[in-house]
Amino acid sequence: MRKNVLPVILLILAAVIAVGAVTFLGPCVHEDGSEAACAKAGRAVLIDGCVLAALAVLLFSFRKPAVRSVLFVIALCAAVIGILLPGTLFPVCKMDVMHCRMVMQPAMIALFGVAGLISIAGLVSEKVRSRKS
Repeated sequence: MRKNVLPVILLILAAVIAVGAVTFLGPCVHEDGSEAACAKAGRAVLIDGCVLAALAVLLFSFRKPAVRSVLFVIALCAAVIGILLPGTLFPVCKMDVMHCRMVMQPAMIALFGVAGLISIAGLVSEKVRSRKS
């Protein structure tokens, strides 16, 4: 059970990212219902959160340390991409007081940063586990 702690944390974090991208951490919403400049960034964050969740689920089904290491590396790549999504790869609103700049961008950088750290910890633990066996 101990080797499944990091995938559980990664799955919970991915769920917070994905749900947050469409609710409280999502992009700006205009009063007239039109799409803000940051809407594509919000959708990209949602997709990346779902990818992280799928990788976490895959980590439950594989037992070999080499396969799990590859999955953790892919999760690390997804986390780095998630950090770059709002503001770098996809534009966000230009005003500093907009929701996407004040809430979405810093929250996603922090959440994907933690996901990256968890992926690195999982990679290190799998390397240690493969050396023991």
